[in-house]
Amino acid sequence: MRYQLTLRFETPFSVGIGNEALFHTTTQRVIPGATLRGALAALWWRRFDSADDFAALFDDDLLVTQAVPEGAVLRTTSTVACKYGAEPRCGEAVYDCALFVASGEALDIRVCPRCKGPLTATPGWIDLPDPVRRGRVQLRADETAEDGRLYSRDYVGKGTRYIAEIETSADLSWLHDATVRIGQGRSQDRGRALATVAPLEEKPLTWHDRPVAIHLTSPAIITDEWGAPSLDLEDVERELQRVSGDENLTLNRRPEWVRSELVTGWHGRSNLPKVPDWAFAPGVSFVVDGLTADGWRQLRRCGIGWRRIDGYGQLALTGWEPTNRPPFEVTEQWWDQESAELRKHKSWGEYKSLLRMACINLSDTSEASEEKTQRNLDLVLAKAPPQFHDKLRELLALEPRQLGQLAELLRSGSKKKSRNKKGRRK
Repeated sequence: MRYQLTLRFETPFSVGIGNEALFHTTTQRVIPGATLRGALAALWWRRFDSADDFAALFDDDLLVTQAVPEGAVLRTTSTVACKYGAEPRCGEAVYDCALFVASGEALDIRVCPRCKGPLTATPGWIDLPDPVRRGRVQLRADETAEDGRLYSRDYVGKGTRYIAEIETSADLSWLHDATVRIGQGRSQDRGRALATVAPLEEKPLTWHDRPVAIHLTSPAIITDEWGAPSLDLEDVERELQRVSGDENLTLNRRPEWVRSELVTGWHGRSNLPKVPDWAFAPGVSFVVDGLTADGWRQLRRCGIGWRRIDGYGQLALTGWEPTNRPPFEVTEQWWDQESAELRKHKSWGEYKSLLRMACINLSDTSEASEEKTQRNLDLVLAKAPPQFHDKLRELLALEPRQLGQLAELLRSGSKKKSRNKKGRRK
């Protein structure tokens, strides 16, 4: 059974990154599954006292994912976006190349269609909570500050909500409405969170027999044939085949989508650091062919690589079709195809000029408004035959830049027609 775990932090928390001897410790803003799992284990030990039950639950039957801030979004390594954001609408220029590769479409765009700036890969979590830095000093025996002993640490503020998932066959009633302690400073009442647990319903899966884009939502520690951590895509393909059970699965190898990070941690019971491992970073994209619906269910449930019980190697389906496409160029060839039926009609000349003026008006974004759009649309539809209304609405829904291109084509078309008439009169 899969559950959603919600943590509402009642005090600030800090899950440290780096060495405190450097006098400043940053905090992770996505709580690793291993950290959350350790916090749940500590809570269990405070409530119960049975080593056998603990081993049965935490060693064999409890998968805990990382906890992500509510509203945070993971951008994949195959996603490109406008580097500078010089124009207000540059934020719309975000394209996931993996979806285009999986669907067989060509994505040949290198600059932002808004400001003409470069597109660049921008992987990683966005909309994470901003940490707050807090300082402290080391005191002497007489309770005065010791020279050169100033420390600081980042904390995520109270009131934030984090979401994780737990998979287990055990009863989790002991966790509902419980107080969980996470991170540093628990003796100072830091990292106190109220936990709620709710079962997750499995949504119906729609599957297509073609390549699919998937991505990591947590770090994945992949090993080679000798058991050493590997960043080789050949080892990723072999691991996907093993877990999914799809022997015919093939990986479209894209080294440019690979990002790595060093996975570290601290074992609280032994008070020793964990062995660091190189891992594929969250957001790394894969395009695979030959993956079946049953294979994907296995990958989604189990994950890939080492330490999956700590939430490493979790995967998500990116999608089937690109949700955002670069705006196309309104060319003469495109217009000839789109307007073939419009131009054949006897009343084309009556509303053509109105269409051109509407394109000019709507290409000017300085006075953009729904009222302006509707007014220009009504003027065109009032003259056009009803069977063309849907097509005209589609045309006037183009982007301002495209409407400007269409207005120019309508103007040049009029000039061309005039020249043809003059030639015939001669």
